[in-house]
Amino acid sequence: HEVMKGDGKINSGGASRRQRFALACAALVAGSMCVSGARAAQSVQDVNTAGLERFQLHGSGTTNPSKLIWYAMDLLEERARSFVRMTYRSVGSGTGETDWNTDAADFASTDYGLSSIVSGGTVNDYLQLPFQIGAIGIFHTVPGYGSAELKISACTLAKIYTGAITMWNDADIKADTGITLAAEKIHVVFRSDGSSSTYGLKGYLNAGCNTVYTGTVSSSSFSSLLSGDAYHGVQGSDGVRREIAARAYSIGYLDAGHGHADDLAEFSLKNTEGEWLVTKEGNPAGITSADIPSVVTTAVQNAYTGASFSGDLTGASFNLFNKAGSGVWPICAFTYLHVRKVYSSAETAALVRAFVSFILSDEIQAAVSNFYFFPLDTTFLASVRTAASTGITPAATGSVTDWTFETSTIAATATSMGAKTFSKKRQAYVDYALEILESDVASLQTSVATLEEESHDAPSLKPLTGLAAFDFVMSFAALIIGSIALHKARSNGRI
Repeated sequence: HEVMKGDGKINSGGASRRQRFALACAALVAGSMCVSGARAAQSVQDVNTAGLERFQLHGSGTTNPSKLIWYAMDLLEERARSFVRMTYRSVGSGTGETDWNTDAADFASTDYGLSSIVSGGTVNDYLQLPFQIGAIGIFHTVPGYGSAELKISACTLAKIYTGAITMWNDADIKADTGITLAAEKIHVVFRSDGSSSTYGLKGYLNAGCNTVYTGTVSSSSFSSLLSGDAYHGVQGSDGVRREIAARAYSIGYLDAGHGHADDLAEFSLKNTEGEWLVTKEGNPAGITSADIPSVVTTAVQNAYTGASFSGDLTGASFNLFNKAGSGVWPICAFTYLHVRKVYSSAETAALVRAFVSFILSDEIQAAVSNFYFFPLDTTFLASVRTAASTGITPAATGSVTDWTFETSTIAATATSMGAKTFSKKRQAYVDYALEILESDVASLQTSVATLEEESHDAPSLKPLTGLAAFDFVMSFAALIIGSIALHKARSNGRI
């Protein structure tokens, strides 16, 4: 797999999905935290019985940060003494925006800023908090060409995604690449659902070639422009990467890290400085690797702090498309948490504050790169934290205790065993098992590398050495995965 290095490049690594405990909802009276059917309102919390408090938080939106959000939710659930249930529907930014605008979620996440109108037309009643930076890459499966070996301009890309170019040997593609490619049909992959990746690509095409791409910048699908057996609409980033890999001569767009994790070949793109760049690290094929975080300039940061992370954040000052600067990748985006300034329940407001605080914490920011994205720099992160801590206020009257966090290093306090304390000293056994697995796999990787080096002089033994090591790794992983599945199955019955 690929992860993001601290220098803004993409490198090899991985991330693990943690166990979630399943909280079964008992039959509760009206107004309690569990209801039948679809939710259509902000969450309420059950704090009526001391020692039996139940809390919930629900969001939806972009698929890109879903694994990071699930990871953070898992940790909070297992660290809470009370029953805490958190969910996030990975449905795409467009659906998340709809859920948000209809008041059906406690928070939303998108990879583009929203307008200031929400929930019946009330202006500026919510915060838009960036928590990570991503890059959209353009990937292909043209046989014989790897990452950075082919270039594509914004106008050529716009013609492909408006149906004007349909063959790989088109003169515009030859002009970009300097190569006459095969006379093969271009299989165009795009998101069929409302997608922030689509929003990002349209933003880039609008900024880089608005004489060809004349449509609006939105998350809506390209389906109205593309029809026929060479056009493939799919849902989710995972759907895009699988569809691109499914056939030769495909092209598609998705968040760069996940494309590299599947070893998809990436097109080089030209930025505003005239530099041909790729997101993959290591300057492949002699093409410079982009410095993704450098897109967040002081001017961009000032735009957000000047707007107090609220209001209409759809303008050019806030997006990260075709920004100037050496090494700047032309299709970047923040991922946002959209949270209300005012919640109908003070307890829900307190839980939202705690969740947002955790997403912006050093612990989760350090994990962002494991999920193929980039954390915020310390200066901008401090501004986002301030906006979150001061901007979310309860509407209800009365005193409500905020959630607290106990780290693994601090001494116990009077609140350590409290109903509203997330303690890092509470863990699940699966976390311990995964730590052992990661350590053993790292040791096995070192052993395989040593065996390969020792077998250099005996080529006939090398395949057997590698196969034996691979079989051992897979067997051990299967054992651990089986143990985790058993642990999940048992925990699912816990009330």
